[in-house]
Amino acid sequence: MPQDIDFDIPIPSWTSPELAAARGRNMLWASRMGLLGSAEAERRYLFSQVADVAAYSYPEARGKDLDLAYDVNGWFFLFDDQFDVPVGVSPPAVSVCEDLIDLLHRPPGTPPVHSSPLADAFADVWRRMAHGMSHRWQQRTAQHWIEYLAANLTEAADRQAGICPDSGQWMRLRRKVIGVRPSIDLCERVGHFEVPAPAVHTTVVESAREVVTDVIILINEVYSLENDEARQAPNLVSCLTHERGCTRQEAIDELRTRADNQLKRLPGIREHLGRRRPPHPAQAATDRYVDAICAYLRGIYDWHRVAGRYTREVSEQASPGTTGYLNVSDLAAAASPRPPSTKR
Repeated sequence: MPQDIDFDIPIPSWTSPELAAARGRNMLWASRMGLLGSAEAERRYLFSQVADVAAYSYPEARGKDLDLAYDVNGWFFLFDDQFDVPVGVSPPAVSVCEDLIDLLHRPPGTPPVHSSPLADAFADVWRRMAHGMSHRWQQRTAQHWIEYLAANLTEAADRQAGICPDSGQWMRLRRKVIGVRPSIDLCERVGHFEVPAPAVHTTVVESAREVVTDVIILINEVYSLENDEARQAPNLVSCLTHERGCTRQEAIDELRTRADNQLKRLPGIREHLGRRRPPHPAQAATDRYVDAICAYLRGIYDWHRVAGRYTREVSEQASPGTTGYLNVSDLAAAASPRPPSTKR
């Protein structure tokens, strides 16, 4: 099983001691927002442990900051599974996605035009993410959210049209649809710091983000392989076996090699940061940022190894004609827009 496949991640592990308490608070939030409308929806959500990724990935988060990280990640996966629908079907969440893109062009705290549990929950976490952060950070992070949402629309359109991307196309789409960029923006928010411009836009910092993003994609492609195979959904392993005529194991080994090669870039990135020092406040924030996103990467890997989401119980329930594991009937209904909000 994919859970038995190791990646060599040379970054220390960490897990929050507040995991259980934050999980309970997140369940209350998700229920209050209308995202868990039945006992089965709650069971699947708890079993898959999707929100628990926050406890592995944000070392500095405590209390309300950890709660925010939990709620963001719980929303991510509940929303993501709304797009796992049979081939040829347009996901109802497409309309929510379009509404959220519009929402992100307006000030944080603005309610969605069409109220629904998914839209209202996103508006809630976006308002909390933006709180206390600079306008520049809000603009940067909003753009990353927009890119993530637009990539979901691309993936949904391709699946509805029966388009099967090649490995290069899939990797390019995954860099956006996996949602790493807004997730590592959250590192600044829960750590109560910001990397100022121009440091945040330098090539060396972007290189660190590239390593983190690509390694997470490669890990996720391996761990989600059985579920993707069952649903006949795109996966980099399947793409490579088709394009190269190699075995499944050879393709998995290729992804592990790619991850190793990316991770070998990290020491050089850190060395470069140490040589070219901007003014002290910017350097301190940049060093902290790179540490935070590396911890995020390590946490993502550790969580993949224990999460119920990537177990056989989930993959055995998947097929080309089923919806995503968290996309149970109640939650699918939650994606349908309510009447337009009168609050503006």
